[in-house]
Amino acid sequence: MKFRRWLGLCCAGLMALLLTACGKGSAPYDSIVVNFVNTATPSQIAAIAKEYHLTLRPSSDSAFARQEAIYLFDVDANHLGSTRRLVKRLTDEALIEYAHPNYQFQAAFVPNDRLYPQQWNLRAIRMPEAWDISQGEGVTVAVVDTGVTRVPDLAQTQFVKGYDFVDDDEEPEDLNGHGTHVAGTIAQSTNNVLGVAGIAFKAKIMPVRVLDANGFGSLSDVVEGIRYAADHGATIINLSLGSRASAQLMEEAVAYAHSKGVTVIAAAGNENSNQVSYPARYPHVIAVSATGPNGEKAPYSNYGVGVDISAPGGAKTPDHPEYGILQQTINRRNPNEPVFAYFQGTSMATPHVAGVAALIQAQGIKDPDKVEEVLKMSATPVPGDKQNFYGAGRLDAAKALARATGQQEENPLVLWLKDFLQYLNNNGYLNPRFWFDGGPIALVPKLLMVVGGYIILVLIRWWLAPKRLLQTVPLLAGMLLGSAGLFPLQGLAIVGGPRWPFQLAGSSLPELGTAFAQTNALNPLFASVLIPGLLMLLLLGHRRWRWAVIGLCIGMASHLLLSGSLFYEGVLWLGSSAWLGRSFLLFNGLLCLGLAYLGAQAATESQSTATGLALRQ
Repeated sequence: MKFRRWLGLCCAGLMALLLTACGKGSAPYDSIVVNFVNTATPSQIAAIAKEYHLTLRPSSDSAFARQEAIYLFDVDANHLGSTRRLVKRLTDEALIEYAHPNYQFQAAFVPNDRLYPQQWNLRAIRMPEAWDISQGEGVTVAVVDTGVTRVPDLAQTQFVKGYDFVDDDEEPEDLNGHGTHVAGTIAQSTNNVLGVAGIAFKAKIMPVRVLDANGFGSLSDVVEGIRYAADHGATIINLSLGSRASAQLMEEAVAYAHSKGVTVIAAAGNENSNQVSYPARYPHVIAVSATGPNGEKAPYSNYGVGVDISAPGGAKTPDHPEYGILQQTINRRNPNEPVFAYFQGTSMATPHVAGVAALIQAQGIKDPDKVEEVLKMSATPVPGDKQNFYGAGRLDAAKALARATGQQEENPLVLWLKDFLQYLNNNGYLNPRFWFDGGPIALVPKLLMVVGGYIILVLIRWWLAPKRLLQTVPLLAGMLLGSAGLFPLQGLAIVGGPRWPFQLAGSSLPELGTAFAQTNALNPLFASVLIPGLLMLLLLGHRRWRWAVIGLCIGMASHLLLSGSLFYEGVLWLGSSAWLGRSFLLFNGLLCLGLAYLGAQAATESQSTATGLALRQ
């Protein structure tokens, strides 16, 4: 009884969370708009106003407002709970078509830079909405790169003193163009009509030159550059550089910067490899992969163990150079000539994250761990990201700023639940050799599938036989394989090694058909009654294995029924019709349920017969 009571409370709690998950908070408002039916007379409107103690006024003097009988009344912002109840009562009135809050809208900031329409990347991370909240005031971003040249479209950008570790002087001029382009993405002079926009255009740039004219630099120079930036007031360090080799000196420099309160952001690398470059792979560094204009992983971008978040990096083709990232930089053949150029790479994705980090810091969040948390928690997750192409998801500046300023759109309970689930999705090192990524796990669906399988098992046991007639261990093992598998294994990875062994070992039977694919859709050959049906035919006569197959049917019934109802993510080869895919899963889930019942019935009868014969002898 205690177990059933506990299970009932858990189910009730889960239902409450699911019901509240749709609840959204309100945008600001200080009045209610009421639209009366066109046939309502002035006396009827006055009677409604008197009944509810309202002081109505026309919404405007326009002909439309008069014709549609649209009125407003003011409300007290401190009593919005009672206001919502009043709105519901007004909506129920026969003379009122609708009543709802008169929400406040505002125009999003759109810079007047001549080439801004070509910056698809800024719209992809929702910069117009973010600029209305923050523009990076008071934040210093160190660009540890090839140096920065103050091209015309950086003329209004604020600079602080930097250093040139290549030539050992205090003039970190760019002779390559890479660093200037990166600095432009972070803080290009904006709304100056001239050229393009930058993300945190009121932030300050600290140019630190550690790479030469060819884009190469030494470990010692990069380490000195990181330490210099941390010691001279930078609160963000952008590292659009990397190496395949790890070095303790570099790891210590990154840890030193983090200990000084600096947010360190680095490029994942451009080899299309499942091994992220260093220093991006180190703890306390936000590793950034690159996406193209369609939001998909850029063909060159590294992925896998170590990627924390993704951002636009460009994906140019010979026919579409505009698919790159556009900023003003220098002509590599003539460093004195400024040009607007499309670059691409994880080097270009990284300053997007650095720029948004500057916007977050400008709102008072300085701790690097908190900045990273805001970036990850606000990123848009990508379903089916089994290879960790995107980390926590795609960068979303508007959501990041809303989170940083506390302007959340959902109630606190839902936010807590989402924060907890996103916390599990945030990548982290277990030790120097192992990495854990909660993204592929889908904790809540998997737990519910296990619980659902156990409930089905209990019901079948109750219907058919006493507990002693069920082979518990094989039954539970089969149920786990059919429902959720060893799903925590899907989040494990060995640094520098492939992820597929863990993906395979952690998959349930319905997931095996797409265990290696970058999708959460199910393969109908595996997500159907086909395999458990064949196994039942082959193993029903085997005393121990038949219980494992019955458990498999029970687990698959739970998995398919929940996948077809609450957690549908598609079925391969059935087209885009969700109705067809859901019907397929639900139908096969019911078949698996029936097969489990019939198998358990046959097994218990067979076992009872065997027991009776043994007693007679």
